[in-house]
Amino acid sequence: MRRTSTAILGLTAATWLTCVHADVTVLAVRLGAKDVVALAKFYDAAFGLKEIDRVGQPPTEIIMRYGATVAAAKAGSSPEFLVARRDSGAANDPITHAVFHVSDIGAAVLAAKAAGATMKSDVASISIGGMPLKTATLVDPDGNVLELMELPKGVNHLRHP
Repeated sequence: MRRTSTAILGLTAATWLTCVHADVTVLAVRLGAKDVVALAKFYDAAFGLKEIDRVGQPPTEIIMRYGATVAAAKAGSSPEFLVARRDSGAANDPITHAVFHVSDIGAAVLAAKAAGATMKSDVASISIGGMPLKTATLVDPDGNVLELMELPKGVNHLRHP
């Protein structure tokens, strides 16, 4: 009887927990930097992110967001991009990286390279979920890997089968 009660309680708890969901969205992406001010300038020049806040003096983290101006970025709701001080060497993990959705991959690559990025892999055409897209991988001045993705016109997210 005790085993049966325990099993029923366990199944009830598991069922209840699978019904509990929270709304989840991307809040921020954090990448490491040896010099947070210099790397924040790179992300402004390469991708148009604006500084909206700083942590520490001298800064140990700069918080950035999209917007035409700093005021617009502060008032905006795009996910935040956090450039945080990293004491150790560059990130070499190929899985950990930021992914940018861009409207023109050629122009985005040129802007990133002009701001100090280096190419890791050239622009390539691939298919994800049956959808053709273009992708390229770069490395920012502090060694963080960046992936650029150009989706088909009119598409603003990846479709997955």
